[in-house]
Amino acid sequence: MKRKRLHKWNTATYMTMALTLFVTACSSGANPAATTSKEETPAVKNSQEPVELVVYNASNSTATAEAFMDSDIGKEIKAKFPQVTIKFIATGKGTTPNELIVSGQPVDLILCSIFSFPSLADTQLLYDISELIKKNSYDLNRLGPNTVEFQKQFGGGIYGFPVASAPTALFYNKDIFDKFGVPYPKDGMTWDETYELAKKMTRTDAGTNYYGFATRYPFMYNTNQLSLSYYNPTTQSVQVTDDKFRLFMENFTRFSQIPGNEKANTDMFGKEKNVAMMAYQIGRWDFDSWDMVSMPTFKEAPGIGPQDYATYMNIASTSKNKDLAFEILRALTSDEYQMKISKAGTLPVVTTPEVIKAFGQSADGSNGRNFKGKHVEAFFAKERAKPSFVTKYDDIIAKRMTTAFNAIVSGEKDSISALREAQEGASKDIASMKK
Repeated sequence: MKRKRLHKWNTATYMTMALTLFVTACSSGANPAATTSKEETPAVKNSQEPVELVVYNASNSTATAEAFMDSDIGKEIKAKFPQVTIKFIATGKGTTPNELIVSGQPVDLILCSIFSFPSLADTQLLYDISELIKKNSYDLNRLGPNTVEFQKQFGGGIYGFPVASAPTALFYNKDIFDKFGVPYPKDGMTWDETYELAKKMTRTDAGTNYYGFATRYPFMYNTNQLSLSYYNPTTQSVQVTDDKFRLFMENFTRFSQIPGNEKANTDMFGKEKNVAMMAYQIGRWDFDSWDMVSMPTFKEAPGIGPQDYATYMNIASTSKNKDLAFEILRALTSDEYQMKISKAGTLPVVTTPEVIKAFGQSADGSNGRNFKGKHVEAFFAKERAKPSFVTKYDDIIAKRMTTAFNAIVSGEKDSISALREAQEGASKDIASMKK
């Protein structure tokens, strides 16, 4: 991470990675010892007459129909619903949620990140599927509870099912630890322990700089283990100056202040291969001497893993094919489909023990992933943090927080001053937006 520039992380980047890298999903608090009911792929109850469904990607303006149909989701729809032809629309100029509503463009299914919900809710494009869930006797208990509860922020309804989630862990390069004779990281470490290890692993040897730790602050906030929220919807105010926010910010700025670790960034882990540890999500790397342990935890929230960072498939209020759309959601969350993607190295969204246990079993490297011998249990937190509130103001506040982060890292401001200025600036930005 550069001292004065934070790598930008946005929802479009996330959606691209979620679909093109793994189309993954991870259950909240998934535990192989849990017992849940099974959901098999149902027989299609709807007419077999040809029908066109419109799939709208509400998060990624660069998404294409070809990429969608080549994804696990697209292939499953094609295989299980041969009567369906997909028309694909990506968000962008002329195709924002509001513009779709105004133009009268019907939408059936909405693919979105957690950050798309506020804009979708504002335009009333979301549709509460609670009655469809009851009608079809769908068991919500088989899905991660946080991924279901998260949606209730936006009017109290359930608008779809999670179909992908970013698998996060503390990844490490075994070659670097072996080179310097330092024991590998362990499950259950605290951030304080990780910081001490990062200091030990940051060094220069034979003219090569080795970096102890890398992450991206925006991503760590988006999955934050303290369930912090930038904006309080009850008081209608920015809330980034309390002790928990200060604790959170100082936890990550200190890693970038380790002498010699200032320039560390997550790209280096897979490219230069000179980063010892990386707290982030899985990538596609051309070396095999990496492994992972559970994400470090705050001593103030012991044992609490990262939040779910899900991608959802929702049913649109404008759909005239809601029953068929629901059958597609049901198929994508069936044990049959989830077992298939779990074996291939995609984290399942269901909590079915057999599906979780099968993770990575057929990932032999042919698709760029090989989990043989890897500590895949690190992906499955025993308890996940409750979801933060997400609002349409988050992007505005996030920009101010990035500025604050950089100011603290560079030593220009202390954390109290930087967060106070971030709150004051973001509050003015939002006030102008509301006019």
